[in-house]
Amino acid sequence: MARSKREMADDVPELDLLAFMNMVVILIPMLLLSVVFIQVGVINITAPKLSVGSSTEPPPEQEEEPLNLTIAINAKGFRIAARSAQLEPMSGCPQPGPTICLANPDVNVAAKFDAARSQLAKGQKEAADVALSEGVTAYNFRELYNTLVQVKKNYPKETVVNLTADAGIPYVVLVQVMDAVRYVREKDSYSTSAEFFDAEPKVEAAAPVALFSDPVLAIAQ
Repeated sequence: MARSKREMADDVPELDLLAFMNMVVILIPMLLLSVVFIQVGVINITAPKLSVGSSTEPPPEQEEEPLNLTIAINAKGFRIAARSAQLEPMSGCPQPGPTICLANPDVNVAAKFDAARSQLAKGQKEAADVALSEGVTAYNFRELYNTLVQVKKNYPKETVVNLTADAGIPYVVLVQVMDAVRYVREKDSYSTSAEFFDAEPKVEAAAPVALFSDPVLAIAQ
């Protein structure tokens, strides 16, 4: 006698999920142990503000002219301006020239950066990294820090610095400038680059002492 469909459905055994659940319980700790945690450093910056047309509202009254500290980066060094006037070039720099010229004037920084891009396009990452490093280390970040510490003493409440760079300057140079000017280090002045880069930020009240800690990306003009 043929069995009804209902009787056949009642005979279907239930799934045994116990083995599957045991496997999941074992795999979850293994996956958690295999996770690699990466620390990502973040620099808070402000993008440039663009406006169209002129505003009809009168500008707010200011008791004192703003410092408007600006660091312009090019292949010859750093040009520093404050209150719409460029600071005088440091001793030994060409006249006219950047405020802070290269630490190694024998290095053709623009050529090094072009070589790095060319090597990277060919897939030769190690050669590209070498050329990029040679270009970056030619900049005088130590003297940039020394100069801005003196500016900070005259304007202790100022924390904003405008950063701009030529089109051919790699982003790593901009980041290195931010690192050099964000915090006051153990000393106000350094005579060697090695001593400068090894120095730690000065800490007061469990927080690093700010130098110009609010970078603003500006548009080169």
